Amino acid sequence: MGRKDGRAARAQAMLRAVAEAGYSDTCARRAVVRALCDAPSGATPADLLSRGRSLHSRLGQVTVYRTLDILSGLGLVQRLHGEDGCSAYAAATREHGHYVICERCHRAAEFEGCAVDAALGGVTAQTGYRVSGHWLELFGLCPDCQKKGRRKA
Repeated sequence: MGRKDGRAARAQAMLRAVAEAGYSDTCARRAVVRALCDAPSGATPADLLSRGRSLHSRLGQVTVYRTLDILSGLGLVQRLHGEDGCSAYAAATREHGHYVICERCHRAAEFEGCAVDAALGGVTAQTGYRVSGHWLELFGLCPDCQKKGRRKA
């Protein structure tokens, strides 16, 4: 299956999950989901609005945020917190995933493995908190930006 076919299949699976959860299937919602799945990595709500309007010209900002809330609640998207305080969203490919985000181009890549779970017992012992969840984001330079940096030197 090609990259484009994979993105289309992911969009269909997300839309199916949204419908199974009882939410209506609208052109605007489909445009947001397709825009999200077509993004090479994380996309901001403004990116999704712009991309989504190419698929559905009457798409509004409120629909983008409502759709992101639904997808997030269903565990279908992961919110990415940028160093600049702006959030982006990426289609979740795992039930529990983490991301590394490029400091220069802001591309995000999901990675497997999580050593945080091993530390939770110590956190509970130190703070008395019963931890119910976490997210982990790392920042660095992606391979493309590393190459660009070497050429300039």
